[in-house]
Amino acid sequence: MTPSATEPRRSASGLDLHVHTGDGSGAAPIVALHPWFGCWQFWLPVVELMPERDWVLVDMYSGAGTIPADDDAFDGLAAAITSAIEEYTDRPVVLMGNSTGGLLAQVVAIAGRPPLDSLVLVGTGATAAGVKAPFRATLGEWLDAGGTAAPASTAAVVRSLVYRDPPPPDMALYAEAVETADYPFLSAVLRGVLGGDVVDRLPEISVPTLVIRGAEDAARTEEHVATLVAGIPDCRAVEIPLAGHSPQVDTPAEVEAALRDLLGDNG
Repeated sequence: MTPSATEPRRSASGLDLHVHTGDGSGAAPIVALHPWFGCWQFWLPVVELMPERDWVLVDMYSGAGTIPADDDAFDGLAAAITSAIEEYTDRPVVLMGNSTGGLLAQVVAIAGRPPLDSLVLVGTGATAAGVKAPFRATLGEWLDAGGTAAPASTAAVVRSLVYRDPPPPDMALYAEAVETADYPFLSAVLRGVLGGDVVDRLPEISVPTLVIRGAEDAARTEEHVATLVAGIPDCRAVEIPLAGHSPQVDTPAEVEAALRDLLGDNG
């Protein structure tokens, strides 16, 4: 799947959206939020397998143009995502988020707007507590560079999201997205992630929820999944073998199958 398969749009909230229009069946659109240190293109392998659906891939780094890089950056990004979805459609959407995108998706779902059809949480948790130490160290090294990280450091952060090396052109694309992101904004949002905790509010999520974890996730653990499943009233979980923190890159067919099962769609 190439970026030309999507149509770029700028939302009034300042976020860049990459929209794939499906077959017009009327099924709920899927809105996907990428991981921090990943990019919106991480979702393209799954879009390719589900081209009949409407997709909205949100470039969250583009929020740097309108959202101040301060202690409220994470909440500002959540508000911008809400506004962008409401601008795109008044229909309930399937909201899917990976890593930081998954925590943002939980915040949006708890707030109760926009209306959701269902929620998909990939490689994420309700709190940053318990994230694996080597992953935290890799992030810390990149952040400590203050926006001047060497290319090898950036590549290491991106590489930590996947279980196996993507094709070199894809890896270069992913790394470039991080290298060109606004460092103050990126780090401000990440501070919000590291300080975020919505465990006590999980029962407020009222839509069917699917949690997907790669068995080789370098950041999130089985305990993070268990907390989500215990807290969200209507929640199921799937663990995908030979997949890392972003299984949509490693094993898109398995993510597609889990998503179709949630949506009652046999393709």
